[in-house]
Amino acid sequence: VGEEGIRISPEEAASLPADEVFYKNEKMSKSKGNVVTPEEAVEKFGADALRVFEMFVAPFEQDVVWTETGAQGAVRFLHRVFKLASDLQASYDPDWRGKIVQDDLSQAGRDLRRTTHQTIRKVTDDLARTAFNTSVSELMKMVNAMNDFLKAERNPADDLAASEALESLVLMLSPVAPHSADEIWSGLGHIGFTYDAEWPSFDPALAKEDVLTIAVQVNGKLRDTITVPADAPKEAVEQAALASPRVAAHTEGKTIRKVIYVPGKLVNVVAS
Repeated sequence: VGEEGIRISPEEAASLPADEVFYKNEKMSKSKGNVVTPEEAVEKFGADALRVFEMFVAPFEQDVVWTETGAQGAVRFLHRVFKLASDLQASYDPDWRGKIVQDDLSQAGRDLRRTTHQTIRKVTDDLARTAFNTSVSELMKMVNAMNDFLKAERNPADDLAASEALESLVLMLSPVAPHSADEIWSGLGHIGFTYDAEWPSFDPALAKEDVLTIAVQVNGKLRDTITVPADAPKEAVEQAALASPRVAAHTEGKTIRKVIYVPGKLVNVVAS
């Protein structure tokens, strides 16, 4: 009570007009009555959602602000994973390894395989570095890519790419949300727990991008971006950069002194 007002619970705050409530982040303390115990959070959101929130919100060594909004976001993410697994379960083939042929896949199937192998590579590295927040972020991106795949034009062979993606996703989800991962794993017909299953491996050739987006600078200032084949030689990338209308507009009437190419990243055109 006083100039600072009175302390109320989040539930009470939700029932008051927004202009009558002042939100302030502070350290949890029993004396302040603002402690949220793990038991309470698990009861309300579930153990897996709490784990997802804690791992995703920030690196472990940093202080974080507990928000129910963040925990609810973790719940929604897990719901999306379950929905995705449900959509793909009927076409899932546990023997995809011996059947999948890259050349039989549509563009959507090849794109999905690339995303799968890129995600395996990144998540494996993130977990080894205990960078849990970025590993969860990569899983979220993969879920988005898999949903995009379901909306794309595809052929029957792509079911094998989807089987690989779903299986890999579930196994990578296991360290983050083990109960959810095990439930989906069982639903796919597997026996045992995900932590006993072999961790997915990636193929560098499949993880490689087909095309690259290259930044193009003129005298150190970004003027355009170009898309080139991943295996394009230096000369072809430089020619594509110089052919850009935006680059031409900033070099018109000037002499090209030098073209500097940083492989896979940028081209800097020096002109005067």
